[in-house]
Amino acid sequence: MTNKVYQVPYGTKDILPGQMKTRRSVEDAIIRVFDKWGYDEVKTPDFEYVDTFGESGAKGDFRFFDRSNNLLVLRNDMTAPIARLTATRLQGGEKIKRLCYLANLYRYEEIQAGRQCEFEQAGVEMLGASGAAADAEVIVLAAAAMKAAGVERFAISLGHVDFINGLAEEAGFDAAQLRELKACLRRHDAVAMQELADSMENIRPEIKQLFADFLFLQGGPELLERIGQVVTQEKCLSALDNLRRIYALVEAYGAAEYLSFDLGLYRSLDYYTGMLFEIYLPELGYPVAGGGRYDKMMQSFGMDCPATGFALGVDRILLALERTGAVNNERGWDAFVGWSEGKLPEAIAKATALRSEGRSVKLATEAMELADAAKAMKDYCCSSLVYVE
Repeated sequence: MTNKVYQVPYGTKDILPGQMKTRRSVEDAIIRVFDKWGYDEVKTPDFEYVDTFGESGAKGDFRFFDRSNNLLVLRNDMTAPIARLTATRLQGGEKIKRLCYLANLYRYEEIQAGRQCEFEQAGVEMLGASGAAADAEVIVLAAAAMKAAGVERFAISLGHVDFINGLAEEAGFDAAQLRELKACLRRHDAVAMQELADSMENIRPEIKQLFADFLFLQGGPELLERIGQVVTQEKCLSALDNLRRIYALVEAYGAAEYLSFDLGLYRSLDYYTGMLFEIYLPELGYPVAGGGRYDKMMQSFGMDCPATGFALGVDRILLALERTGAVNNERGWDAFVGWSEGKLPEAIAKATALRSEGRSVKLATEAMELADAAKAMKDYCCSSLVYVE
């Protein structure tokens, strides 16, 4: 067996000085925005009983037994733990609960840029609120968090689960066919979608064409009007109307410039029940954030409670910032305090005074000459020198 004493486990990484300072500034900026919008930060355990995740438990979970033989899992998603927390610890009080988090998650999967087996997400959950107003709020808050993190160029794709479900009903799909449809949408398999459309019989040509074009049903408000003239299934029409209302409210926030529709959007987690969205950056070929409405999850915890939310991939945001040169991971402190022989007490007093003024200070640990102190100031990435003699 190879000695792995110098290695980190597959899918994990060390975060070095400079990198950590940049990460912390991005984390703090995102959490400050959440706070300004009225969201309370919470923290849940890194591992939960596997029952907490139910059907949302995914292939690739890290599972283990405790000493009482209970099956536990490292959290792979924050929505289920926050649903549990709300149902067990936050009963009563505010009717609408706005919660936010910053958390490490764990999924055993193939490593890719910006995503490893251990990764960090920041997100919000709004519990107890139904309707377009809540959905618009979380979409615009996601955009505000992106901008606070330093990302200016991004696009938000907005879809709706019930448009997909409704179109499948209009085509007469059974449960197995619906699962296959969603699998095709999830993996963006245009060939399989065309084959699916070609296999349909006894269906209006316009609907058949929608299935063939499913992955390309993208655009602005005019797309909803065009599709609304083709579909007749009530679930589809209701979904389109809901998307119109959400768009109008996002427009009222002044954020419609980021938003477009993608009626073939389907996310990997199956608990979504209404609108869903993803955020893309030109620097990356995959989403950096996503979310949606999940009105039925709380039923698993004994509550009938509508909910909506999103999560941002902190690692992916940092990767995008690095690729655009927006961050350089440089370290820096305000002052280096050096001291001559016998002057350590005075140097300590000086460093303490500077810190009380809000300045960051590195204090020499041994006496040194002025020239050595000047060199140390540069070596330790300090912008000024204070020498006590």
